[in-house]
Amino acid sequence: MVKRFAITACVLVVLFAHLSVATAALVCDVPKFDFGCRTSTDGGYSHTFEICNTGAESVEIKALRSSCDCLTAEMERKTLAPHQRAVIDTHLIFEGLSGLQTRVLHLAYCDYKTPGAPLQVLSLSLSGFVLTPVLCEPAILDLGVVLPGCVATGSVRLLSGSAGPFALCAVGLDSTQNIAEYTPRLAATNHVLSLSIHPPARNGIFAGKALVTTSLPECPQLVLSYRGQVAPLIEASPSMIIARAKAALDVHIAFRSMHEIPFRVLSATATDPRIRTVIQVAAGNTTVHVTSLIAGSSLVDELVRVTTDNPVCHVIEIPVCCSYQR
Repeated sequence: MVKRFAITACVLVVLFAHLSVATAALVCDVPKFDFGCRTSTDGGYSHTFEICNTGAESVEIKALRSSCDCLTAEMERKTLAPHQRAVIDTHLIFEGLSGLQTRVLHLAYCDYKTPGAPLQVLSLSLSGFVLTPVLCEPAILDLGVVLPGCVATGSVRLLSGSAGPFALCAVGLDSTQNIAEYTPRLAATNHVLSLSIHPPARNGIFAGKALVTTSLPECPQLVLSYRGQVAPLIEASPSMIIARAKAALDVHIAFRSMHEIPFRVLSATATDPRIRTVIQVAAGNTTVHVTSLIAGSSLVDELVRVTTDNPVCHVIEIPVCCSYQR
Protein backbone atom coordinates (compact mmCIF):
# COMPACT_ATOMS: atom_id res chain seq x y z
CA MET A 1 0.00 0.00 0.00
CA VAL A 2 2.81 2.37 0.85
CA LYS A 3 4.65 1.60 -2.40
CA ARG A 4 1.51 2.27 -4.48
CA PHE A 5 1.05 5.66 -2.77
CA ALA A 6 4.68 6.58 -3.40
CA ILE A 7 4.40 5.71 -7.10
CA THR A 8 1.19 7.73 -7.42
CA ALA A 9 2.81 10.72 -5.73
CA CYS A 10 5.74 10.58 -8.16
CA VAL A 11 3.37 10.49 -11.14
CA LEU A 12 1.51 13.52 -9.81
CA VAL A 13 4.76 15.43 -9.38
CA VAL A 14 5.79 14.68 -12.98
CA LEU A 15 2.35 15.69 -14.31
CA PHE A 16 2.43 18.93 -12.31
CA ALA A 17 5.88 19.74 -13.70
CA HIS A 18 4.64 19.24 -17.27
CA LEU A 19 1.58 21.38 -16.59
CA SER A 20 3.82 24.16 -15.28
CA VAL A 21 5.87 24.09 -18.46
CA ALA A 22 2.73 24.10 -20.60
CA THR A 23 1.32 27.16 -18.81
CA ALA A 24 4.43 29.24 -19.53
CA ALA A 25 3.26 31.61 -22.26
CA LEU A 26 3.71 35.12 -23.60
CA VAL A 27 0.65 37.09 -24.64
CA CYS A 28 -0.03 40.49 -26.16
CA ASP A 29 -3.34 42.29 -25.70
CA VAL A 30 -3.08 43.82 -29.19
CA PRO A 31 -0.93 41.46 -31.32
CA LYS A 32 -2.11 43.05 -34.60
CA PHE A 33 -1.77 46.82 -35.00
CA ASP A 34 -3.01 48.85 -37.97
CA PHE A 35 -1.30 52.24 -38.36
CA GLY A 36 -3.80 53.36 -41.00
CA CYS A 37 -2.80 55.41 -44.04
CA ARG A 38 0.54 57.26 -43.91
CA THR A 39 2.38 59.17 -46.60
CA SER A 40 5.83 58.03 -47.66
CA THR A 41 7.21 61.46 -46.72
CA ASP A 42 6.76 60.45 -43.06
CA GLY A 43 9.82 58.23 -43.52
CA GLY A 44 8.47 55.48 -41.28
CA TYR A 45 6.24 54.58 -38.35
CA SER A 46 7.05 53.51 -34.79
CA HIS A 47 4.88 51.39 -32.53
CA THR A 48 5.33 49.79 -29.11
CA PHE A 49 3.94 46.33 -28.35
CA GLU A 50 3.45 45.28 -24.72
CA ILE A 51 3.80 41.60 -23.84
CA CYS A 52 3.17 39.74 -20.59
CA ASN A 53 4.25 36.38 -19.17
CA THR A 54 0.98 34.81 -18.06
CA GLY A 55 2.58 31.50 -17.04
CA ALA A 56 3.74 30.15 -13.72
CA GLU A 57 7.43 29.97 -14.73
CA SER A 58 9.98 32.50 -15.92
CA VAL A 59 10.27 32.84 -19.69
CA GLU A 60 13.42 33.49 -21.70
CA ILE A 61 13.17 35.06 -25.16
CA LYS A 62 15.60 33.20 -27.39
CA ALA A 63 15.14 35.10 -30.67
CA LEU A 64 13.43 38.16 -32.08
CA ARG A 65 12.98 38.05 -35.86
CA SER A 66 11.05 40.22 -38.32
CA SER A 67 9.68 39.16 -41.71
CA CYS A 68 11.54 41.99 -43.45
CA ASP A 69 14.64 44.13 -42.90
CA CYS A 70 12.46 47.24 -43.13
CA LEU A 71 10.94 46.36 -39.73
CA THR A 72 13.31 46.67 -36.77
CA ALA A 73 12.58 45.75 -33.16
CA GLU A 74 14.26 46.32 -29.81
CA MET A 75 13.55 45.19 -26.25
CA GLU A 76 15.61 45.66 -23.10
CA ARG A 77 14.46 42.64 -21.08
CA LYS A 78 14.93 39.11 -22.46
CA THR A 79 13.77 37.21 -19.33
CA LEU A 80 10.32 37.70 -17.83
CA ALA A 81 9.18 36.44 -14.45
CA PRO A 82 5.60 35.22 -14.04
CA HIS A 83 3.10 38.07 -14.66
CA GLN A 84 5.93 40.42 -15.60
CA ARG A 85 5.48 42.78 -18.57
CA ALA A 86 7.89 44.10 -21.18
CA VAL A 87 7.71 46.42 -24.18
CA ILE A 88 8.99 45.90 -27.72
CA ASP A 89 9.77 49.05 -29.68
CA THR A 90 9.30 48.56 -33.44
CA HIS A 91 9.97 50.85 -36.38
CA LEU A 92 8.85 50.32 -39.99
CA ILE A 93 10.91 52.15 -42.62
CA PHE A 94 8.79 53.41 -45.54
CA GLU A 95 11.64 53.70 -48.05
CA GLY A 96 10.79 51.67 -51.13
CA LEU A 97 7.33 50.74 -49.81
CA SER A 98 4.06 51.61 -51.50
CA GLY A 99 0.47 50.52 -50.97
CA LEU A 100 -0.82 48.01 -48.43
CA GLN A 101 1.90 46.67 -46.15
CA THR A 102 1.98 43.91 -43.51
CA ARG A 103 5.05 42.95 -41.52
CA VAL A 104 5.29 40.26 -38.84
CA LEU A 105 7.55 40.03 -35.79
CA HIS A 106 8.21 36.58 -34.30
CA LEU A 107 9.33 36.02 -30.69
CA ALA A 108 10.74 32.57 -29.92
CA TYR A 109 10.74 31.78 -26.20
CA CYS A 110 10.84 28.89 -23.74
CA ASP A 111 10.75 28.06 -20.04
CA TYR A 112 13.80 29.65 -18.40
CA LYS A 113 14.37 26.92 -15.77
CA THR A 114 13.64 23.79 -17.81
CA PRO A 115 16.61 22.52 -19.88
CA GLY A 116 15.55 21.42 -23.32
CA ALA A 117 12.11 23.01 -23.03
CA PRO A 118 10.39 23.29 -26.44
CA LEU A 119 10.38 26.68 -28.15
CA GLN A 120 7.11 28.55 -28.49
CA VAL A 121 6.42 31.47 -30.80
CA LEU A 122 4.45 34.68 -30.31
CA SER A 123 3.72 36.59 -33.55
CA LEU A 124 3.02 40.32 -33.68
CA SER A 125 2.02 42.16 -36.85
CA LEU A 126 2.17 45.77 -38.01
CA SER A 127 0.09 46.74 -41.05
CA GLY A 128 -1.13 49.83 -42.89
CA PHE A 129 -1.15 51.70 -46.17
CA VAL A 130 1.86 53.69 -47.38
CA LEU A 131 0.74 56.46 -49.73
CA THR A 132 3.40 57.56 -52.22
CA PRO A 133 3.07 60.31 -54.85
CA VAL A 134 2.59 57.54 -57.44
CA LEU A 135 1.27 54.05 -56.71
CA CYS A 136 2.41 51.13 -58.85
CA GLU A 137 0.12 48.12 -59.34
CA PRO A 138 1.54 45.54 -59.14
CA ALA A 139 4.57 46.62 -57.12
CA ILE A 140 6.69 44.09 -59.06
CA LEU A 141 5.52 43.02 -62.52
CA ASP A 142 5.52 39.23 -62.89
CA LEU A 143 5.94 38.35 -66.58
CA GLY A 144 5.34 34.66 -65.90
CA VAL A 145 6.98 31.71 -67.66
CA VAL A 146 8.01 32.16 -71.30
CA LEU A 147 9.58 29.88 -73.90
CA PRO A 148 13.22 30.41 -74.92
CA GLY A 149 13.44 33.10 -77.62
CA CYS A 150 9.94 34.44 -76.94
CA VAL A 151 9.00 37.95 -75.80
CA ALA A 152 7.53 38.43 -72.33
CA THR A 153 4.75 41.01 -72.02
CA GLY A 154 2.93 42.62 -69.12
CA SER A 155 1.27 45.84 -67.97
CA VAL A 156 1.60 48.09 -64.93
CA ARG A 157 -0.88 50.67 -63.70
CA LEU A 158 0.52 53.93 -62.36
CA LEU A 159 -1.99 55.72 -60.12
CA SER A 160 -1.92 59.12 -58.48
CA GLY A 161 -1.34 58.70 -54.75
CA SER A 162 -0.62 61.74 -52.59
CA ALA A 163 -0.14 63.88 -55.72
CA GLY A 164 -2.65 65.06 -58.30
CA PRO A 165 -2.72 64.36 -62.05
CA PHE A 166 0.67 63.72 -63.61
CA ALA A 167 2.19 62.82 -66.97
CA LEU A 168 4.66 60.21 -68.10
CA CYS A 169 7.54 61.92 -69.86
CA ALA A 170 9.90 59.05 -70.74
CA VAL A 171 10.69 55.42 -69.96
CA GLY A 172 14.23 54.05 -69.86
CA LEU A 173 14.85 50.32 -70.34
CA ASP A 174 17.96 48.20 -69.90
CA SER A 175 18.01 46.96 -73.51
CA THR A 176 17.31 48.50 -76.91
CA GLN A 177 15.24 45.39 -77.76
CA ASN A 178 12.80 46.04 -74.94
CA ILE A 179 9.77 48.25 -75.65
CA ALA A 180 7.53 50.38 -73.41
CA GLU A 181 4.12 51.51 -74.65
CA TYR A 182 2.28 54.40 -72.96
CA THR A 183 0.65 57.75 -73.69
CA PRO A 184 3.31 60.44 -73.22
CA ARG A 185 2.66 63.94 -71.91
CA LEU A 186 -0.92 63.17 -70.92
CA ALA A 187 -1.86 64.57 -67.50
CA ALA A 188 -4.04 61.98 -65.74
CA THR A 189 -4.45 60.14 -62.43
CA ASN A 190 -4.33 56.70 -64.05
CA HIS A 191 -1.73 55.49 -66.55
CA VAL A 192 -1.14 52.08 -68.12
CA LEU A 193 2.43 51.16 -69.05
CA SER A 194 2.88 48.03 -71.19
CA LEU A 195 6.29 46.34 -71.38
CA SER A 196 7.63 43.94 -74.02
CA ILE A 197 10.80 42.33 -72.66
CA HIS A 198 13.27 40.11 -74.50
CA PRO A 199 14.56 37.65 -71.87
CA PRO A 200 18.17 36.41 -71.90
CA ALA A 201 19.00 33.42 -74.10
CA ARG A 202 19.18 30.96 -71.21
CA ASN A 203 16.80 29.02 -69.03
CA GLY A 204 16.07 30.31 -65.55
CA ILE A 205 14.81 33.36 -63.70
CA PHE A 206 15.42 36.82 -65.14
CA ALA A 207 14.73 40.29 -63.73
CA GLY A 208 15.18 43.92 -64.66
CA LYS A 209 14.07 47.49 -64.08
CA ALA A 210 12.47 50.32 -66.02
CA LEU A 211 13.07 53.96 -65.12
CA VAL A 212 10.00 56.15 -65.58
CA THR A 213 10.31 59.96 -65.70
CA THR A 214 7.20 61.85 -64.56
CA SER A 215 6.08 65.48 -64.43
CA LEU A 216 5.85 65.46 -60.61
CA PRO A 217 8.48 67.51 -58.76
CA GLU A 218 8.05 65.30 -55.67
CA CYS A 219 8.53 62.13 -57.76
CA PRO A 220 10.55 63.02 -60.87
CA GLN A 221 11.63 59.40 -61.43
CA LEU A 222 10.03 56.08 -60.60
CA VAL A 223 11.72 52.67 -60.76
CA LEU A 224 9.58 49.75 -61.95
CA SER A 225 10.81 46.19 -61.33
CA TYR A 226 9.88 43.15 -63.39
CA ARG A 227 10.76 39.47 -63.28
CA GLY A 228 9.98 36.24 -65.10
CA GLN A 229 11.29 32.82 -65.97
CA VAL A 230 12.52 31.23 -69.18
CA ALA A 231 11.72 27.52 -69.42
CA PRO A 232 11.37 24.96 -72.20
CA LEU A 233 7.94 23.58 -72.96
CA ILE A 234 8.83 20.30 -71.23
CA GLU A 235 11.83 20.17 -68.93
CA ALA A 236 13.95 17.18 -67.92
CA SER A 237 15.47 17.08 -64.45
CA PRO A 238 18.36 16.50 -64.38
CA SER A 239 19.00 17.91 -67.84
CA MET A 240 22.16 15.82 -68.23
CA ILE A 241 23.40 12.46 -66.93
CA ILE A 242 26.69 12.71 -65.05
CA ALA A 243 28.90 9.68 -65.77
CA ARG A 244 31.58 8.71 -63.27
CA ALA A 245 34.67 6.76 -64.23
CA LYS A 246 34.17 3.58 -62.22
CA ALA A 247 30.44 3.67 -61.55
CA ALA A 248 27.59 2.41 -63.67
CA LEU A 249 24.75 4.74 -64.67
CA ASP A 250 21.83 4.83 -62.25
CA VAL A 251 19.66 7.95 -62.43
CA HIS A 252 15.96 8.82 -62.44
CA ILE A 253 14.98 11.60 -64.88
CA ALA A 254 11.77 13.48 -64.09
CA PHE A 255 9.74 15.55 -66.54
CA ARG A 256 7.53 18.57 -65.94
CA SER A 257 6.06 21.55 -67.75
CA MET A 258 6.50 24.99 -66.18
CA HIS A 259 3.86 26.13 -68.67
CA GLU A 260 1.35 23.72 -67.12
CA ILE A 261 0.58 21.89 -70.36
CA PRO A 262 -0.59 18.25 -70.20
CA PHE A 263 1.68 15.69 -71.86
CA ARG A 264 2.57 11.99 -71.82
CA VAL A 265 5.93 10.29 -72.17
CA LEU A 266 5.58 7.75 -74.97
CA SER A 267 9.01 6.14 -75.21
CA ALA A 268 12.62 6.33 -74.04
CA THR A 269 15.61 4.99 -75.96
CA ALA A 270 19.40 5.40 -75.91
CA THR A 271 21.94 5.77 -78.70
CA ASP A 272 24.01 3.00 -77.09
CA PRO A 273 22.37 -0.40 -76.47
CA ARG A 274 24.39 -0.78 -73.27
CA ILE A 275 22.22 1.96 -71.72
CA ARG A 276 18.91 0.65 -70.37
CA THR A 277 15.85 2.90 -70.06
CA VAL A 278 12.62 2.11 -68.20
CA ILE A 279 9.57 4.41 -68.04
CA GLN A 280 8.01 4.54 -64.58
CA VAL A 281 4.68 6.16 -63.72
CA ALA A 282 3.65 6.73 -60.09
CA ALA A 283 1.06 9.12 -58.62
CA GLY A 284 0.68 10.86 -61.97
CA ASN A 285 4.42 11.61 -62.25
CA THR A 286 6.54 10.08 -65.02
CA THR A 287 10.23 9.30 -64.67
CA VAL A 288 12.74 7.46 -66.83
CA HIS A 289 15.14 5.18 -64.97
CA VAL A 290 18.48 5.09 -66.78
CA THR A 291 20.95 2.33 -65.88
CA SER A 292 23.96 0.57 -67.36
CA LEU A 293 26.06 -2.51 -66.57
CA ILE A 294 29.33 -0.83 -67.47
CA ALA A 295 31.17 2.23 -66.19
CA GLY A 296 29.67 5.51 -67.26
CA SER A 297 33.01 6.82 -68.53
CA SER A 298 32.69 4.65 -71.65
CA LEU A 299 29.25 6.11 -72.39
CA VAL A 300 30.16 9.82 -72.48
CA ASP A 301 28.51 11.78 -75.33
CA GLU A 302 25.76 9.18 -75.75
CA LEU A 303 22.14 10.36 -75.65
CA VAL A 304 18.90 9.29 -74.02
CA ARG A 305 16.00 10.26 -76.30
CA VAL A 306 12.54 10.66 -74.79
CA THR A 307 9.49 11.14 -76.99
CA THR A 308 6.26 12.78 -75.81
CA ASP A 309 2.80 13.28 -77.31
CA ASN A 310 3.37 17.05 -77.56
CA PRO A 311 3.93 18.05 -81.22
CA VAL A 312 6.03 21.11 -80.31
CA CYS A 313 8.31 19.32 -77.86
CA HIS A 314 8.13 15.83 -79.33
CA VAL A 315 11.72 14.72 -78.62
CA ILE A 316 13.83 15.55 -75.57
CA GLU A 317 17.52 14.60 -75.57
CA ILE A 318 19.48 14.08 -72.36
CA PRO A 319 23.25 13.77 -72.90
CA VAL A 320 25.65 11.64 -70.90
CA CYS A 321 28.42 13.94 -69.68
CA CYS A 322 31.76 13.33 -68.03
CA SER A 323 32.36 14.01 -64.36
CA TYR A 324 35.67 15.21 -62.95
CA GLN A 325 35.08 13.14 -59.82
CA ARG A 326 36.52 9.65 -59.72
